[in-house]
Amino acid sequence: MLTAEFESLASQIDGDLARTPIDRCMLATDASIFSIRPEAVVYPRHTRDVVATLEFARCHGLSVHPRGAGSGLCGSALGRGMVVDFTRHMNRLIRIDRDAKTVECEPGYRLGEMEAALAGSGLFFPPDPSSGEYASLGGMVATNASGAHAVKYGNVADYLMDAEVVLASGQMVSLAALSTIPMGELPDPFGRLAQCYLDHRETIETGYPAVSHNVAGYNLRGLVKDGRLHLQHLFCGAEGTLGIATRLKFRLMDKPAHDSLVVAFFDTIHKAARAVQAILPMQPAGIEVMDKSLLELARASDPLLGQRIPAGIDNVLMVEFDGRRSEETEALGRQVLALLAARELTNDAHLSVSSQEKARFWAIRKAAVPILYKLKGEKKILALIEDAVVPTDRLVEYFTGIYALLNQHQVRFVVYGHIAKGLLHTRPLLNLKDPADVGLLKTLADGVFDLVSGLGGVVSGEHGDGRLRSAYVRRQYPALFPLFRKTKRLLDPDNLLNPEIKTASTADQMMRHLRYGTGYRPQNLNFRSLNWPSGWQAAIERCHGCTKCTTLTTATRMCPIYKFTRREAAAPKAKANVLRALISGALDDGALYQKAFQAVIDQCVGCGSCRLECPSNVDIPKLALEARAAYVRRFGPTLHSRLVTGVETLGRYGGRLSRGLAPVLRFGLARRAGELLTGVSRHRPFVAMARESLFRQVPPVAGSGGKRVIYFSGCYAGYIRPGIGRALVQTLTRLGMTVYTPVQHCCGLPLLTKGMADAAREKVRRNLARWGDLLSRVDYVVVTCSSCGLALLQEWGYLLNTPLIRQVAEKVIHFSRLVQPAMAAAGMRPVNLSAAYHQPCHLKIQPDPQCTASLMGSVPGLTLATLKSHCCGMAGTWGLAAKNESLSRTIGNHLMGLIDSSGADVAVTDCPTCEMQMAQLGSRPVMHPVEIAARCLDGIS
Repeated sequence: MLTAEFESLASQIDGDLARTPIDRCMLATDASIFSIRPEAVVYPRHTRDVVATLEFARCHGLSVHPRGAGSGLCGSALGRGMVVDFTRHMNRLIRIDRDAKTVECEPGYRLGEMEAALAGSGLFFPPDPSSGEYASLGGMVATNASGAHAVKYGNVADYLMDAEVVLASGQMVSLAALSTIPMGELPDPFGRLAQCYLDHRETIETGYPAVSHNVAGYNLRGLVKDGRLHLQHLFCGAEGTLGIATRLKFRLMDKPAHDSLVVAFFDTIHKAARAVQAILPMQPAGIEVMDKSLLELARASDPLLGQRIPAGIDNVLMVEFDGRRSEETEALGRQVLALLAARELTNDAHLSVSSQEKARFWAIRKAAVPILYKLKGEKKILALIEDAVVPTDRLVEYFTGIYALLNQHQVRFVVYGHIAKGLLHTRPLLNLKDPADVGLLKTLADGVFDLVSGLGGVVSGEHGDGRLRSAYVRRQYPALFPLFRKTKRLLDPDNLLNPEIKTASTADQMMRHLRYGTGYRPQNLNFRSLNWPSGWQAAIERCHGCTKCTTLTTATRMCPIYKFTRREAAAPKAKANVLRALISGALDDGALYQKAFQAVIDQCVGCGSCRLECPSNVDIPKLALEARAAYVRRFGPTLHSRLVTGVETLGRYGGRLSRGLAPVLRFGLARRAGELLTGVSRHRPFVAMARESLFRQVPPVAGSGGKRVIYFSGCYAGYIRPGIGRALVQTLTRLGMTVYTPVQHCCGLPLLTKGMADAAREKVRRNLARWGDLLSRVDYVVVTCSSCGLALLQEWGYLLNTPLIRQVAEKVIHFSRLVQPAMAAAGMRPVNLSAAYHQPCHLKIQPDPQCTASLMGSVPGLTLATLKSHCCGMAGTWGLAAKNESLSRTIGNHLMGLIDSSGADVAVTDCPTCEMQMAQLGSRPVMHPVEIAARCLDGIS
């Protein structure tokens, strides 16, 4: 379509319209197996933008695809037309009315945000899908989401009080307002819809399987009650095919104050199914199952889980009760134990009532499922037949049938899920680059449909139909399907909204538009600067699009830039998406060297949090480093990059010069000129070098103890704040260690983050040359800078693959891990200080990330507040740039608020650039934890 036509739409809306190839690639996928590039993406700011978009789409014959967080497993948010994404702008919490127990929000608001807003109120929103921390409320309405506790609390439809909905025609309606209008006065098309229900009431009310959780097709039941039209249950689960919600209102419930958990191990699935039948009358809040397929995989993949999960068991049930009184929930748990023993179902069951006990058992469940995404090899865990629900009295037959079907086709699989409501997440492992496995998609889906429908169930229990299961809606409901189509025609006569979902009947739909599939042919692009032991292509393809990386709360550190911009390009998954588009040929080879492509890559600041927190452990920072290095190799580094990575050079040769510049740079004109020339923000304080470097203040060898260490100070302690290095040497020598502090070079990480891979590699080589054979003679290489620690532990291995590099990685240790046992033995002097500790991102992703918090928690007299914070916002040298300074401050303000709220005397962190940010934005002195360690050892021999 002509760009001019889209420019016309862009001028009509207050939101954003994006249609570059890169923008379209970023929205071509969700958490499903599919990939479809839209014609354009609209990010509306308000309802009027949605109306204008629908009008434009209708005039130009384009389909419209509403999108929430993109965490759906069925591909419902994808399509060739116009994707309407609500997460960028229409994401507000409108109000929480605690007296009325209601919440109103826009569709892009996340459940995790709602839970944070409700904390301490005594209220909660019961639906809790596993993606809830990052799922949008609009998306949850679209799928009628539920979760682990739905057996007691139901689905989203049970809580939706009102929605402002825009129909495909542009007509705006309130569902609550419609429900007040007498039948004879309903406007079109709602009067005809109500009459359709009345004409076919018996067919509708008797036409659905007897399962309580069913999102297959449209829910027409109860559409008219007491002469009024009630559309909440119809729109919930309609997957954006009948209208677009722009405002939502939900009821809340009083949150149970107590809960108990029974964990029971069984030797057969039949006994577990019988146990579920016996427990259900007791009204549990939820019952989860993990069967032998998942448990065996978890035990084999994780040594810790191998210890926690008993050998020889077939499955485990986790039975949860909640209520207002602890005596009540504990008594129910004990009844379950007695019931299981009396019926000789199992004697291996445990009741947990304390938070520590429950956390230990839930840790098994939470750790086991993410393992599925980390499995090596071409076969990946897929959502395909994962949503089947059967009557709970047919569970044994379902298990027997699903095992037989998958074993017949020699497909590995796992089963887990919400067994209390008869819903099992069966996930096969398939390689969708293999034509044979692609062929199995329909074979398995057909087999599961036949099995489940024969047992009186449905194949879509809570995730939706989407592109995976819409093909089965007609077969599921032969009598109702014509009414589904009539409903669609009444509310969307032009078939504008998600036309391939729900009422489309393409038999092989689940095999079309695959993200990989038989036509996927990755190119071998030879521009790599880094080592990729498992392959560059494989690293890109590990991202399965789950969207966890767009979590907005402090439940994750990732991604600091996305959290505060909510722009798709900032999400870690966006980098994987554009890189996959590059290697697959969806983007031209030259796209890598375009500014638009690099703008996406530059949204990664290298905090590394996604490397740890991503369920698939996709190394987005390393992928971004590689892409940035290719660009810099072709065009060279900018002056700004050269300057902010030149601390070592300035420290070595310009220390006195830098201090002389400080008075000059106090003048505003000089600072503005400096910003124009260098790109460094004029609002950042000038960082002067110390008069004497650390290497002139401490001897090359200090102490004479038996434990010997190399101290790698990094540039900050080496040239800017040598007091940190002095404190470290003082601490280690007092603890009886020999400390070698050779003159050293930058760790290379600042250079690498700017794409200067060759220069970083040279720094590594020079450091190794300086150390010579000293490396083999010491016990550890100790660091006080968390970023230097990460560089030595991991990034050096990106640049060089030698035995020396591996030796460094084996010996590097953060100072806190090294000194805590020795300090406890030596005894410590009370420090009488209160401190607020910020854990750096780069420490969080290293071994024993709590080491500093643990060390300081052991210091007598120190009152410690460990902050649950976001990234500080400086992100290495990223926050120094004028173009990033405002966002850097915005990110950092959250941390500053936590520090102020703590009332601490000082702020503490292990990271130099975190320290700089905290010192500039905060009002308290900032210390390095080694300075506190040195203080509490002062005077102790």
